[in-house]
Amino acid sequence: MSDFSFSGGSAGAGGLHSGAPDNDADRESVLSGLTEAPSIYSFNSSTDGEALLRLIQGRTFNAQNDLYYLPADGTEFARHICREKAHFAHLVCVGRLYIEHERVQQILSPVDGQQKRILDLGTGVGNWAIGMAHEFPHAEVIGIDLAPNTASTGVLPHNCRFEFDDFNLGLPHYYNSCDVIHCRIIAIGVKDFKWFITEVAKCLKPGSFFASLRALSPITDTRISVGGMLFIIEGDHNLLNSRKELQDLAYGSGDAGQSWLARAMFEAVLTMQKRGSDVDARMKLYELISASAYFENVGERNYFVPIGPWEKGGTAEEHQKGQILGILSRQSMIDLVQSLRPLFISSGYAKELVDQFVEGTEKELNELTVPMYVKWLYFFGTRNSIPITDEV
Repeated sequence: MSDFSFSGGSAGAGGLHSGAPDNDADRESVLSGLTEAPSIYSFNSSTDGEALLRLIQGRTFNAQNDLYYLPADGTEFARHICREKAHFAHLVCVGRLYIEHERVQQILSPVDGQQKRILDLGTGVGNWAIGMAHEFPHAEVIGIDLAPNTASTGVLPHNCRFEFDDFNLGLPHYYNSCDVIHCRIIAIGVKDFKWFITEVAKCLKPGSFFASLRALSPITDTRISVGGMLFIIEGDHNLLNSRKELQDLAYGSGDAGQSWLARAMFEAVLTMQKRGSDVDARMKLYELISASAYFENVGERNYFVPIGPWEKGGTAEEHQKGQILGILSRQSMIDLVQSLRPLFISSGYAKELVDQFVEGTEKELNELTVPMYVKWLYFFGTRNSIPITDEV
């Protein structure tokens, strides 16, 4: 259930849904606005923050999900500005906000009497959600994340709102209502990906039986409903060298050609798995989505992004693209390793080793001594017409 939400439009300064007296600016009443019996919550920023947030090692974390062990404070939100660089890197890499352009355009095209709805799980600072709200002004766009960051309230489009929730608790208030569900870099906070895929399938609008035959026959009846689409984007923690082979990890004093960044990423995933995260399953998402009874037209696309501006393109355009991607990816990786400090320290790693992760990462990326790629995986599938029954 959503603990707190805010939206764009004219609902007060900053776009908060205000249900409180004007003389009590510290108190906001918020609602989901979707079901006949919406979940309404009161949020008091001076007291309820203790329920939503917690202080660990001098940094603030979300208090809803123990698996997502990255900070949620001002420093981290500053890093989220660097996540804007990661968002821009995805735009440069793909060329737009989403892959499968024609299918998304078809699904989200306006239809009289139908509310088009886009759900962005793990929205972060909301760049993708805001971009989709601008591109599809007739659609309702909802971004969901664990930790409140109201920095974007002043720029939210009228058709966009954010809710702070743990999707591991289920999303029944969105069942059968979404046309597109987008998830980017959520694996750290997922407890069970097989369950998660079924849960998002429940949220997507099912397609009709005839819609699945459209690719095999000249059916043009616009009344035939196409099922909603799921998109999951994750990065492979197993970094690759310039030959796109597995990068050597750094140990001890670190030999030439070894990487402290690759070591930090490897150790972070091991630590997250020990905490109960299903993070490694993200490498098998194509198989998991394909195995689901509720998806069809499942696909996967891979993109290799240089970490640092070391790659030389064959053409001027390719070279420029590689340079932009490398610069954006480098800064994102440096900031990410910094944010992993509390995870490592709380898991028993020696401070000296954690310092080596951070300092070694900065040195090798700033000096471009270890050319590496990160592989980004884009998974997608379309909701079919099979009814979903409660699973035992």
